[in-house]
Amino acid sequence: MRRVAVGCGGAGKTTVARALALHTGLPLVQADPIVYADGHTARPESEWQPELNAHADRDAWVMDAMKLSLLEHRLQRADTVVFVDVARRWCFLGIVQRDGVRALRNHEFMHWIWDFPRKARPRIYELLERCGGDTRIVVLRSRREVRGVPRYAPADGAVVG
Repeated sequence: MRRVAVGCGGAGKTTVARALALHTGLPLVQADPIVYADGHTARPESEWQPELNAHADRDAWVMDAMKLSLLEHRLQRADTVVFVDVARRWCFLGIVQRDGVRALRNHEFMHWIWDFPRKARPRIYELLERCGGDTRIVVLRSRREVRGVPRYAPADGAVVG
């Protein structure tokens, strides 16, 4: 099984990915520790992209990774895609809950979150439409649905709800 959680920063991708990994027993692959080796400064894409793609090429995983320009490879490899498509206000709240108010000073990241519904969301739906018929697509549109993730993608691969 290969499952990927995608969505805007602060939406709950990490929460979803952790819940799926715990529920299924699959190894969890998080992009942030790969991309941000020191936790803050992004490594050059040429360094981390092969590492992230190597994880995606394995047979079993749950992945939390959203780099839009590289998303297609992960979506093609996944048998289940969970798109955490919650309102922008929940993304901002999620960032503050995770990183504190200092995160609001990262203007580039805040701008990306603000623009996500207009710029990234349509592209994600376009990529999801191109996924094969064998790919399960689950769209979570509320914090309540995020908290109930195992119900949407249980360990046996069935999708409920």
